[in-house]
Amino acid sequence: MTVIPHARWCRLAAIGVATAALLAGCGRNDDGEASAPPPIAAPAPTPAPAPPPAALKAAADVGAPLSTSQLDAVVAATTAATFAGAARCDVQMVDITYTTVAPDGVTPVDASGVVMLPSGAACPGPFPLVAYSRGTDLDRERALAMPGDEEAQLVAALLASHGFVVAATDYLGYARSTWPRHPYLHADSQASAGIGALRAARELAAQRSLALDGKVFVTGYSQGGHASMATQKAIETSLAGEFALAGAGHMSGPYNLVGTVEGALAKLPTGDLGSTYYIPFAVTSLQDVYGDIYRTPGEFFRAPFDETIESLFPGPSDVSIVDLIAQDRLPLLLSSLVTDDFVRAALDPASALYRALALNSPTGFAPKAPTLLCGGSRDPVVPFSNAETTAADFQAAGAASVLVYDVEDEPSYAPLLRDPLVPVDIHAGYHASLVPPLCLLQVRNLFLPL
Repeated sequence: MTVIPHARWCRLAAIGVATAALLAGCGRNDDGEASAPPPIAAPAPTPAPAPPPAALKAAADVGAPLSTSQLDAVVAATTAATFAGAARCDVQMVDITYTTVAPDGVTPVDASGVVMLPSGAACPGPFPLVAYSRGTDLDRERALAMPGDEEAQLVAALLASHGFVVAATDYLGYARSTWPRHPYLHADSQASAGIGALRAARELAAQRSLALDGKVFVTGYSQGGHASMATQKAIETSLAGEFALAGAGHMSGPYNLVGTVEGALAKLPTGDLGSTYYIPFAVTSLQDVYGDIYRTPGEFFRAPFDETIESLFPGPSDVSIVDLIAQDRLPLLLSSLVTDDFVRAALDPASALYRALALNSPTGFAPKAPTLLCGGSRDPVVPFSNAETTAADFQAAGAASVLVYDVEDEPSYAPLLRDPLVPVDIHAGYHASLVPPLCLLQVRNLFLPL
């Protein structure tokens, strides 16, 4: 409903009264005879909504379908092994290329991804559709459709094998994308990449006569949790007529970018585990999008790292974080990377950096669909406070169905989350491999009844 300001309402009312008086005076002709009323114009037909743009450009099966026994073996090697239950469907992985838009929201670009199609006697359909967004990767060549991709196989095993068609994007700047650089943690382009993958999956399902039931879900892990929240926000605020969003499950994501960076700076000189790569990856990506975050890399990053920092992420497949540190292209300590000017800008609400971080925190809405925020409260990479503060913001905005789930609160999970040889504050595997299967299981538990 549009609210009309009071003064304007008064003007409209006066115009209405004057028009009524004029029409009353014109009700008779000069001879006193009643005039014929003017014909009533037929209402203009309501234009049909424009169809969504075609997205799918190419699709190719990736080998034979993964069998239920193969998918059960994937789960058996994870923390979800004894909790997930047996797979019901075989899953065909399909490598896709599709059209989406650049960070400007207008320029058409190509992206790649994978669609996971369930099949088998126990899975007749029709199927709901899930958009999955993956975690941070430094390998620009990585594609989820690559045979043996561990993240894609886990999603196939825990979601697609239980009756969901899954569309997962590789994002802009990866694999076969025609965009030259990945806009890391840029909310709008992550959302548009996920929405393009959903559209491509619908087209693929139609081509293969695979029935969909119309329900749509979104989920993702780590960077993908941030991306899936941005996708939910885009759907619920702009695309509700196209997608019937039934539920959302966001896992271990840096939803509040301002708070995430502030939290890492509060732990100087070390920062959070991984902050020496995710902070420069995000800042240089946002600089690439907006152009006003810093004047030169040396303003925010110390020498000698400032000389190469803009070209590090993502990089060649044979270069890891360990390699970058060993080659003195990244430091171990966050204080050895960021300058005092960076710290001041990150804490100053008037700075371009702070504004960009706030703009790309996809938290400023009240979710309508049931929404789960899952993670681990001992996570050394993405603080669990992201889930807690975001849920509080959602509830304050009027969201009625938001749940926070901490895997540490489940007693049966506790032994699976401990490594006696590695303290949790330096245990990268806690975030990367121990929590994801358990959270994905909770997401499935949310989606299945819906």
